[in-house]
Amino acid sequence: MPRFAYRAKDRTLQSLEGTIEADNEAAAISRLGRDGIFPISVVELGAPRPSRGRMFQRRIAARTLAYTTRQLADLLGGGLPLLNALTLLAKQTEHPQLARVIDSLAGAVRDGRSFSEALADHPTVFPPLYRSLVRAGETGGGLELALSRLADLGEHEAELRSRVRSASAYPLFVLCVALGMSVFLLMYVIPKLSLVFLETGQLLPLPTRILLHVSELFTRWWWALILALVLLGWMARRWYASPRGKATLDRALIAFPALGSLVRKRETARLARNLGTLVSQGVPILQAIEVGAHGLSNSTLRLAVSDILTAVREGSSLAGALSATGQFPAFVSNMVAVGEEAGTVDAALLKVASTYEREVDRAIQTLTTILEPVLLVVVGGMVMFIVLAMLLPVFQIGLVVQ
Repeated sequence: MPRFAYRAKDRTLQSLEGTIEADNEAAAISRLGRDGIFPISVVELGAPRPSRGRMFQRRIAARTLAYTTRQLADLLGGGLPLLNALTLLAKQTEHPQLARVIDSLAGAVRDGRSFSEALADHPTVFPPLYRSLVRAGETGGGLELALSRLADLGEHEAELRSRVRSASAYPLFVLCVALGMSVFLLMYVIPKLSLVFLETGQLLPLPTRILLHVSELFTRWWWALILALVLLGWMARRWYASPRGKATLDRALIAFPALGSLVRKRETARLARNLGTLVSQGVPILQAIEVGAHGLSNSTLRLAVSDILTAVREGSSLAGALSATGQFPAFVSNMVAVGEEAGTVDAALLKVASTYEREVDRAIQTLTTILEPVLLVVVGGMVMFIVLAMLLPVFQIGLVVQ
């Protein structure tokens, strides 16, 4: 009989690891569930590793997943059973990878597994927040509402990412054009002009000599520059992928003026919206905090949420735990404290999320407004240096002729 290794949580949310014998993965998950153990991952021991083609599957965009989730909620709202809704959705989904995933979900539900258990088979597509809300919806009999809220969350996240990309598109375009023009001048224009200056036999001005040396570096050693850039990029990526590197960069990021405030507000809005949505669906507060931490991209703030989870488990209020970390604005803990007194923590958290999402939007617009003239000054400075470095020898030759 196959043996499966599992990582799971018990009813007190303590982490468990072990092995279990079962006919297949579904049977293993079912046995664990009957024992009051909630699996996070179940892997067959000795099973072949996933192929490279599967490892490098294209990611499914948040907007695509939100749109599909909305369609599923609408189908359930129209009175279709879950299995029929999934089967129909798999046929009408245009994204090939997502269509295969939905077809797999329909097969799992047809075999008698719950929808949340089937979602756990695809952790790269459905994050912990998604699975937790679906599980809460199944338990409370409100799967349609849970899916609608998941669609709202996905649309919020996709809209915020779209605004960030739109705001950064023009500055990045200007910077890339400036760099491209500078490289073109250094590699093709300046080497031809340098022959004229060198034939005069005079000592060239310092800016011109610097520019000629830089041009020579680009023309003769371009392959070494490309190799160095690739090597540095690979080393930086490896360093950032390590826990220490990511933690160091995330700490520096939230400490950086202006940009750090934007990152903190964006992460606070994401945490508040995730927590508010989970609590409103009846998810226990400890589980909601743990799942909400997975939605944060900054490791420093994610560690702070782990401290919040520990404090709440030990009996602290959510507002007190938020305040004790010192990582979240006082407005957040004050609003949560009011919500705890009134019994409307979910509404308070969602209001906090809406407030900080508006502030993030304004901050992005402000940073973009400031960044555009700064980039123009930088580009203008680069062009001015090149032009002056080329004109100074001309003026010098003119003075000698006179």
